[in-house]
Amino acid sequence: DYEAGDALGVWPVNCPELVEELLAQAGLSGDTVASVPGAGDMPLARALSAHYEIARPAPAALALIAEHSRDPGLRQLLAEERRADLRQWLWGKQLADVLHAFPVTLPAQAWLGALKRLQPRLYSIASSPKAHPGEVHLTVSAVRYDNGRRQRKGVSSTFLADRAGEADVPVFVQEASHFRPPRQGDTPMIMVGPGTGVAPFRAFLQERRARGDRGRNWLFFGERHAASDFYYRDELQALRDDGLLTRLDLAFSRDQTAKVYVQDRMREHGAQLWAWLQEGAHFYVCGDAAQMARDVDATLRQLVAQHGGMDADAAAAYVARMTADKRYVRDVY
Repeated sequence: DYEAGDALGVWPVNCPELVEELLAQAGLSGDTVASVPGAGDMPLARALSAHYEIARPAPAALALIAEHSRDPGLRQLLAEERRADLRQWLWGKQLADVLHAFPVTLPAQAWLGALKRLQPRLYSIASSPKAHPGEVHLTVSAVRYDNGRRQRKGVSSTFLADRAGEADVPVFVQEASHFRPPRQGDTPMIMVGPGTGVAPFRAFLQERRARGDRGRNWLFFGERHAASDFYYRDELQALRDDGLLTRLDLAFSRDQTAKVYVQDRMREHGAQLWAWLQEGAHFYVCGDAAQMARDVDATLRQLVAQHGGMDADAAAAYVARMTADKRYVRDVY
């Protein structure tokens, strides 16, 4: 059971090729018996596959490698004053890449003591149970990249994309009671969901249609290229054409010389966005917390100040009231 706005927790399994690579780099046999706290004894390959984070290098694993490596380079990088250098060196690297650069030979249990336990990944649910009973839809961007040494993959995204069809996938619902479409069917709704952040807003629109809500709906969506990254293109355009989606404003950042983002589209339509807010619209943001959500928040405050005739302090107070009234809600990560 879930509601529109909730997330689905997925317990992934590590890529078999990465497990094999790590075992080879560490000089260990996958058949070695390993003791996993809370799970018992099992072959090391299974432990690494299902119970430990082996992609992103954990601080304890880096410290372990540095302690036993003959090369002092990693110990030097781990010095407090070289945090920026370490971050730059680790960019795009996985644990196997670190071991390739700084080979060490250690017993299996030493490794397991330094690795973090594998954690579930949370994905915003992209469907409404009223529209798709018995189903849950996800919007997953598979992470694949070349780090200069090898092709690398995201742990959970490529598990879902490549291997989940061949296995049982443990899942659970993560309730997000703060992140729901407006209770009142006639309340306007503004949604900012670039990239996979569009997922819950697809669910919101399905929910509003299933409930027969009459409130207006405005979606800001953006990605890099319209040709390859316009998620749910046909569906969203159909919702716009039939009137459920009142406005659909798009920002494809790499389709023109000057980069255009969702906050730029917000500024272009600032007067109308302010009018919607004055009519009681709820304002939702979903997606990247580090850059996008921060920029959207700053833009919202600027628009409130500009079109509401306020100074910065008054605009900040207006946005704070929106938050307190649960009219400004974010699901960012």
